[in-house]
Amino acid sequence: MLKVKSVVKEFSGFRAVDECSFEVEKNTITGLIGPNGAGKTTMFNLIAGSLKLDQGEVYFSEQKVNNFAPHQIARLGLARTFQIPKTLRKMTVLENLMLVPSGQSGENIWNSWFRGAKVENEEKVNAAKAYETLEFLEMEHLADEMAVNLSGGQKKLLELGRALMAEPELILLDEPGAGVNPTLLNKIAENILKLKERGKTILLIEHNMDLIMNICDRVIVMNDGKHLVEGTPAEIKTNPQVLEAYLGEKTA
Repeated sequence: MLKVKSVVKEFSGFRAVDECSFEVEKNTITGLIGPNGAGKTTMFNLIAGSLKLDQGEVYFSEQKVNNFAPHQIARLGLARTFQIPKTLRKMTVLENLMLVPSGQSGENIWNSWFRGAKVENEEKVNAAKAYETLEFLEMEHLADEMAVNLSGGQKKLLELGRALMAEPELILLDEPGAGVNPTLLNKIAENILKLKERGKTILLIEHNMDLIMNICDRVIVMNDGKHLVEGTPAEIKTNPQVLEAYLGEKTA
């Protein structure tokens, strides 16, 4: 589903990602972990097209996407969330979701005037899809709530819902558990597992090791911009290189 080959990204001479390579298999949940500053979010930005690679290649579904803009990559079936949710604060939860589908006829002012029936039918379809997404997230009771009024955890769920509205094949989740209370964290974990059941592929950055160990099929570890090791959660948990990277000291 995703191949990252010898990727390099520098900022003013500092190499944030350094010859990093890894693969993500289809219909798996893969964790991307590492100490602060390891290059994880920079890697997400490179994969999603928000940053341009200095060197290397990124393939999504066997298509090279190095020079693609974010919206072009999104249309291929890749969606992402952010560590700090980017909700539209002055719109309702339902409106946040309905805005996502691309190519809506109502985006053209002439269609609003002269093709009103088509615009109305599209909005009905998008509303039904949005309600279905909210039911999946168990947020249907918040459909008419303004996004600004949501808790941090609810905003994380809303951002996941916005990603799902794009009907992606691969979803990049940037710290979905950060700042989330235990109840909502469990709900997020359940939703991620349900997405796998639906055939989706997930790559997530996360510092909550319990979440990583409980839901991931494989874990990739980055350190100092490099691919350090990868393996099953059980293998990563006891790997001496991983312990050294996190604890800053060599283990016996």
